[in-house]
Amino acid sequence: MQKIEKLGSMPIETAKGFQKYKGKRWGEITEEIKAPLRQQLYDEQYGVCCYCCKSLGNEKTTIEHLKSRKHYPNKRFDYDNLLLSCSVPKQCDNAKGSQELFLTPLMDECENEITLNLAGELESDSDRGNEAIKILNLNSRQACQHRKNLFTMMSEVFGYDLPYKPPLEIKNEDALEMLLGFLPDIGQKSELRYIVKKLTM
Repeated sequence: MQKIEKLGSMPIETAKGFQKYKGKRWGEITEEIKAPLRQQLYDEQYGVCCYCCKSLGNEKTTIEHLKSRKHYPNKRFDYDNLLLSCSVPKQCDNAKGSQELFLTPLMDECENEITLNLAGELESDSDRGNEAIKILNLNSRQACQHRKNLFTMMSEVFGYDLPYKPPLEIKNEDALEMLLGFLPDIGQKSELRYIVKKLTM
């Protein structure tokens, strides 16, 4: 999890479309209306999932209500309550459901309260950080293995031995940009930036 800056507002075409669905269920809203919102959230989050920070480039996505529709129906169309999540089964939005998070990607503290170890696991020294990791299932076997694969790629490019932490020079912008140059889309670049930041904290 990393801080998401909500800098935008609802796309005009989506806002107009939502007016027609005020009394209907979220699932009844057509994808044509949601598509501009989905793209704007993708751009705002630099192409990564709001929770696991994995690239969304090749993933199905879901528009996530940070405060659930069930408990906060009045926030259903509130732009500041909408994020973009991956659709991985039993993880992120699919795992969260209507549960409330006390540490969220809209809080500055998520940057420091959740760290990453060399087993590819996210950790926290706070109760709310550990609760968020558990609720969102951020340490699923698949998620940890994916992060370890990124560690391997970094070690091969920068020539350091696992399982040691990468050298601090990886945070050097020139070195990092060299590595990012091999990646094809914004989501993969953002995901790797996230991994480097967490590993060198």
